Amino acid sequence: MIVAIDGPAGSGKSTTAHAIADRCNLTFLDTGAMYRAVTWRCLDSGVDVSDGDAVSAVAERARIVFGKSADGQTVNIDGQDVTRQIRTPEVDRNVSVVSAYPRVREAMVARQRELGAAGDVVAEGRDIGTVVFPNAEVKVFLTADAAARAHRRAVQREGGDAGRDAAAKADAAEEQQILQDLVLRDKLDSSRKESPLRPAADARMIDNSALTPEQVVQQIVDLMDAARARAGAPKAGEVAPFDDGGERTSPSPAADGGAADDHAGARVKDAAAEKGAGKPAARAAVRSKAKAGRMRAFAGNTFDDYYDHGMQEFPLPARVLLAVAATIVWAVTKVLWPWRIEDVRLLRDDARGRMIVMNHTSMLDPVVIVCGLYFHGIRVRPISKSEFNKTSFVSWLFSRAGAIPVRRGTADLKAVRRAQAALQRGECVLVFPEGTRIKSDDQPVTIHGGFALMAQMAKAPVQPVAIVGARDITPKGTHWKRFGRVFCKAGECIEFSDLGVRGRKQQALRMEEVAMERVYALRDELRREHPGKM
Repeated sequence: MIVAIDGPAGSGKSTTAHAIADRCNLTFLDTGAMYRAVTWRCLDSGVDVSDGDAVSAVAERARIVFGKSADGQTVNIDGQDVTRQIRTPEVDRNVSVVSAYPRVREAMVARQRELGAAGDVVAEGRDIGTVVFPNAEVKVFLTADAAARAHRRAVQREGGDAGRDAAAKADAAEEQQILQDLVLRDKLDSSRKESPLRPAADARMIDNSALTPEQVVQQIVDLMDAARARAGAPKAGEVAPFDDGGERTSPSPAADGGAADDHAGARVKDAAAEKGAGKPAARAAVRSKAKAGRMRAFAGNTFDDYYDHGMQEFPLPARVLLAVAATIVWAVTKVLWPWRIEDVRLLRDDARGRMIVMNHTSMLDPVVIVCGLYFHGIRVRPISKSEFNKTSFVSWLFSRAGAIPVRRGTADLKAVRRAQAALQRGECVLVFPEGTRIKSDDQPVTIHGGFALMAQMAKAPVQPVAIVGARDITPKGTHWKRFGRVFCKAGECIEFSDLGVRGRKQQALRMEEVAMERVYALRDELRREHPGKM
C-alpha cells in the first residue's frame, strides 16, 4: 500500500507520516527533506538559488540518503549529514524557489518513485498524490490555518511539541516571522507552474487545526483499512499475501531510515494462504498459483497472462510467431545496419537470470539484444513503457515478444513483481536506465535506478551492455534513416556481494552507480575501437 500525504508547510505532514509508518509498519519517505537538502547544498556552496540551471545541476548530481539514529531519521546529501541544517529559517525561505524548478522536481520525483517502487510506503510532500504517486491507494491532504501552523513550527524550533502540549509557548517575534514566511511560501507553492500545491481530486481533506496528532493518524488508518477492505486485503499492519503463491516482502522499517529499497527484505509465509483460510486475498493467491502454466493455444489468454508467465510457457502459436518474427527482424536489421555483439560469450554462456542494463540511442537497441540472444536459447524480456500499448494490436504484439510494460510516472509495483519473477525463472530482463533515447552527448540524462531494486529483490546479477552506431541511424534533427554498422559490447556481470558496501539500501545505490559507470566505460571503449560511431 502507498499512502500519500500532501499539504502546506507546517500542516503536520512529517509528524503524521512518521506516526503512520511506525504504527502500520510502512516505510517513511520524507520528500520535503529531499528538496530542503538540495536547497541547503546550494546555499552552502554559494549557488544562487535564482539561477535555475545551476540549482538543477546540483539536484541532478545530488545523492540523498535517509538514515536512522537514536534521535530519529537523518538526512544525508553527498555523504554529509544535514538533518539539522535543512530546518533553518534560511532554508525555509528558499526551498520553495528551489523546488519550483522543473528539472529539480524531475530529478527528485524520479528518485522518490524509485524509493517507493517496493510499495508499503507513506510519503509526504506537496505533490505526492497528484504527481509522484497518482495511483496511491490512500490520499490525504492535510491543512490547518496559517497561525496554527506558524505556532507549531515556532514551538518545534525551541524543542517543544505543540501537538502534544497545547500550552507550549514560543518566542512571539520568531512566531510572527514564521507566519510571514509561511504565507509567502503558501503563495509560491500554490501558484508555481510545475506541480502546484493542490489536493488530488480523490484526496480526503483533513483540517487538523484543532486535532491532536493521534486523532489525525487514526483518521488515516481508518482510510487505509477501508482501502484494504475494498481490495479484500487485511487491515493496516497485518501481513498480506502477494499474488505469487502466498509470499510477500516484509514491510519492516528500514534500518537506514526507511528507504523503500529495504522493503525487499526477509520473505515471510502467509499462513492463511497456505491453509486455504477464508480471506478473499488468500483465496485469490491460491487461485493465482493454481492457474500458473495454464495458457490456451488459440484463445482465452489475456495480455496479463503473457506478462505473468514465463516465455517457455507461452502457447505454441505464440512461440512460433516469436521465432518467425525474430528471424525476420534479425535478417532485415543485419542487412540494413550490420550489427555485432562483442564479447557475446559473456551474455551467451551464462544461464542465470540477469538484469541487462544498456545505454539507449535508438529503437534498434532492444532488437540487437533480444534477437542476438534468442538464437542462443536465451529469452530476454524488455521493460517497455506502457504508452506503447495504445492499441490492442501493439499490446498483442509486445506481449507475445515477452515485453513487460511499466507505467512511467507511477510506482508500478506490478511491473516490479513481474520483472522479479522473470529473473527468478532464469529469464533476462532488459532495462534502459536512461529512460529515453539519448540523441546527443550534451543531452541531460537522469538515471532511473529501479533496475537495481528489481535485481536485488530477485537476487540476480546486473550485466552492463553498451551500443554505438545506432544513434547514427536517425541523426538528431532528421527523420531520414541512414545505413551503417552498429557495434555492441557486453561486460562482466556485477554481483551485489562484490560491491564492497553493506546494507540493502547502500548496495542498491552503489549498484546504480557501478552498473552505469561500466555501461559508459564499455561505450567509450567501442568509440575508441570504432572512431566516428556514436
